[in-house]
Amino acid sequence: MTTATQKPRAANLATTVRAVDQDNGELSGAKWAQRFIGSSNTKDLSSTFRKAVDAFIDAMIDAGIKVRVSATYRPVQRSYLMHWSWKIKHKYVKPEYVPALKGVDIKWTHATSADSLEAARQMVRAFDMSDLSTAPALHSLHNDGLAIDMSIAWSGTVVVKDADGKLVEVKTAPRSGRNRQLKAIGASYGVKKFIGGAKDQPHWSSTGR
Repeated sequence: MTTATQKPRAANLATTVRAVDQDNGELSGAKWAQRFIGSSNTKDLSSTFRKAVDAFIDAMIDAGIKVRVSATYRPVQRSYLMHWSWKIKHKYVKPEYVPALKGVDIKWTHATSADSLEAARQMVRAFDMSDLSTAPALHSLHNDGLAIDMSIAWSGTVVVKDADGKLVEVKTAPRSGRNRQLKAIGASYGVKKFIGGAKDQPHWSSTGR
């Protein structure tokens, strides 16, 4: 398997935020979901984690499980947009108090509060975050190529090979990424299900965070 292209490691956002400047920038809205595009290809993961993920996905597909990858590597700028649009939509923060990020010239504050809120709602939909019950992290393992979001589903009983070559009969519910048996199989490869439960259902990473 070829070595993945290494992405530059994300800087700590605490060191890159600057003072809020609501007089400049382009107004927030759905169009921002088309900026700072991330990847849904496992080749953009960190090389060691990529090998683990590819092996786990291959094992699931061989067992007849349907796997759809929605996100792998994510730039810090995209994490910033996702985090704050979710926070504004759910009224955890007012648009005028969102810290700015260098290189992202977005203006969160519109002419009216209603317009600002609607723009945030549009962004949440455009980022496909409507089902998230927690804000995406400002800095996550996606920024380091160490996380993957994937939808997983099957019917009936499936037999999945773990990293040791053992065939595991998975016949319990739910038939999704939250299945305990499947989580144990993933962990054997070094791909760990998000430890926060249903808050971020598609998320797997090198640590479970």
